[in-house]
Amino acid sequence: MRIREYRDSDKERMMQLLMMGLTVINEEDQEFLFCKENKILVFDLENVGVVGFCSFGRWGKQKENGKLFLYVGQEYRRRKIGTALHQAIMAYAKPFQLNVIETVFRIDQNDATEYFSKLGYRKWYGLHVMSYHGGMQPRSNMEIVPYEDRFYESYVEEIRKSFYEMRQVNDFKPYNCVEFSEKQRKELIQDKEHLYVLLVDGKFAASAAVHTELTDVCGPIFVASAYQGKGYGKIITQFVMNEALHRGMKSITLEVVEWNERAVNLYKSLGFEIIQTTNSFRLFLK
Repeated sequence: MRIREYRDSDKERMMQLLMMGLTVINEEDQEFLFCKENKILVFDLENVGVVGFCSFGRWGKQKENGKLFLYVGQEYRRRKIGTALHQAIMAYAKPFQLNVIETVFRIDQNDATEYFSKLGYRKWYGLHVMSYHGGMQPRSNMEIVPYEDRFYESYVEEIRKSFYEMRQVNDFKPYNCVEFSEKQRKELIQDKEHLYVLLVDGKFAASAAVHTELTDVCGPIFVASAYQGKGYGKIITQFVMNEALHRGMKSITLEVVEWNERAVNLYKSLGFEIIQTTNSFRLFLK
């Protein structure tokens, strides 16, 4: 047995291990795991092959923070394989004098909270993946239209307001999820075939999306501040659910931060079930 550097030929085996323990791995985590700029180590067990791995990368304006994804196959746990991989990655990271290292792991199955807590990590936030396998939702006669550039100012202003408290409470920086910029404006125009806007008397009231290729199929879902508490979140969500089903999806998945209980309860009322919960933990080094 030995710890060695990752090779491209390891990818298939690593994904096999992951899917034995994770119901869903989102696009961002999968991209990070195999990022060419990362330090990726694998634990190679003789006559078996790769049974665990750790991918480590740096982020921030000055690359002053770190992120690691550590995973050991379920049947190979409690053999100190994870500890060996973590020690090797931490030895690699030490010269960078990082401020903080974050990691993510599943808690609703083979919970690793105790393991990471003993290493000094503390909980940051939780994330649910919810899934819907039902049929069409009731249709509304509200006016819901595809996104257009004329909605730009309202869209950016209201999405910032909608997610600001959640981002502040959970320390998601920057607290404003988007900025007013020409780059953002162009990105929204490029995504207009996937974005929908609910109008009330011609005014921007809510928005949601349909991205059939993403884990968070219908996000971001939000309601303008002046129209909250009136059921418009449910209406726009039902609309994009129907649109996703119309496009051929057999099931719909959403990602929602554990803190956002109101959204979790709304999605449950529409037939979504939580199929996976992960926690992000942080290790502060300074």
